[in-house]
Amino acid sequence: MTSSTIHVTRQHTKAVPGTTGRGRPRLGVGAAIVYLILAVHLTVVIFPFLWMAYSSLKSNKDFLASVWSLPTNAQWANYGTALGDGKLLVYAGNSLAITVVSVALTVAMATAAGYAFVTYRTRWMPWVEVSMLVAMAIPAYVALVPLVATLRDAGLLDTRTGVVLPTVAFNLPVSVLIMRAFFSTVPRSLVEAARVDGASELRAFLRVMVPIARPAMFTTAIVNTIWVWNDFLFPLVLLNTPSKKTLPLGLTDYVGERVTDYPVLLAAILLAALGSFVVYAALQKHVIGGLTSGAVKQ
Repeated sequence: MTSSTIHVTRQHTKAVPGTTGRGRPRLGVGAAIVYLILAVHLTVVIFPFLWMAYSSLKSNKDFLASVWSLPTNAQWANYGTALGDGKLLVYAGNSLAITVVSVALTVAMATAAGYAFVTYRTRWMPWVEVSMLVAMAIPAYVALVPLVATLRDAGLLDTRTGVVLPTVAFNLPVSVLIMRAFFSTVPRSLVEAARVDGASELRAFLRVMVPIARPAMFTTAIVNTIWVWNDFLFPLVLLNTPSKKTLPLGLTDYVGERVTDYPVLLAAILLAALGSFVVYAALQKHVIGGLTSGAVKQ
């Protein structure tokens, strides 16, 4: 190899600005700060779950003696106590029934409404959208008193139906906006082609638009499942019979008036959160993809 070849080779191997000598990106001050903030946030989010996990394996005496120490002898019987004595499975069944019905109604109504918002652009449609945004800003606590009075007059107080209806009503606005964002990205030519082929409006919606909207419907269902499964307010206010309690409300049974077995309580909390955590961890790609489906126009 000649000296000129060596000189050219050394020139080509010089580090690019902003990278290391081997071509890898150099970590700047701004990026380091961002990574540090993310690391702190991740620690703050994950540590409570880790603390509950190892604290649930302690005895109540060890827990009260030292809250932060690791268990010396794992008490796996705490999970059996949480499942057996606390009627956790009964509460989980109640939550499952309310969640399935609420999510099914919310997704069906949000899909139809989202399609209508995009397809039928009348002069009063913007006012409907504004009213939905205003409804999202109203907290549920404001409507509790008239809601309880209305359900009592209708004979729906202390019933699963009385929990499902307000749950659907309060979750519907944001669900409609998710579906509307998706339908706004779908070409109108698909519906027009179905109409030319002789399909009615309902048939075009069910046979053409609904199959296309399945990813967004899937996302809406997952988001609502997590919301409804973890809801505490409506079951607390609207249900009085102990056997009808939902899972979040049933966790209050583990708090004693004078003595509380905290490891058993933590075990019950972990079991209650396990369902929604597994669903979201397995399907988070669908959630993120559906929420951003209307962000970019083709």
